[in-house]
Amino acid sequence: MNNFTKLMMLLSALVLVIGGGFSFYLTYQGNQPVAAININETGIAIDGFDSVSYHTIGAAQKGAHNFQVTWNGAIWYFSSLENRQAFSEAPEEYAPQYGGYDPFGMAMNGTVQAATPELWLIAGGKLFLFHSGATRKAWQENLAENQKNADIQWAKIKQQIHYKAEMP
Repeated sequence: MNNFTKLMMLLSALVLVIGGGFSFYLTYQGNQPVAAININETGIAIDGFDSVSYHTIGAAQKGAHNFQVTWNGAIWYFSSLENRQAFSEAPEEYAPQYGGYDPFGMAMNGTVQAATPELWLIAGGKLFLFHSGATRKAWQENLAENQKNADIQWAKIKQQIHYKAEMP
């Protein structure tokens, strides 16, 4: 067997191993439960950050447990009574888009990836939270197209969440 044949066999084996692993990953990821809101292990949305403060003071600010509200299956913390009241009156206006998951992953292929509340952007009056600085930068490079794609993917995911919730 010459070196070229050995190399081709090795490359073929690598393609099978990597392709099979990737296929397993996609299957595994597709079976993971997804909540409509990105919550931590205690049910708190966006790691306890005040979603109103991004809009009002332009900063990521931690909320407090004594200013909280339950909405859409999650507990939301706020830094003040006023912020809690504003959210209670219009939660869709202040809650992060795509349930607080990274919008770039959502736009690329519907990937539900936890976001970091300290990496954020307000665009068009909407709050977006990102997994990394790289995803935030990539999102901004083609914001309109990315948002269109993410909206389509998020609608599909919300439909799946709704369907799974109705199953016995």
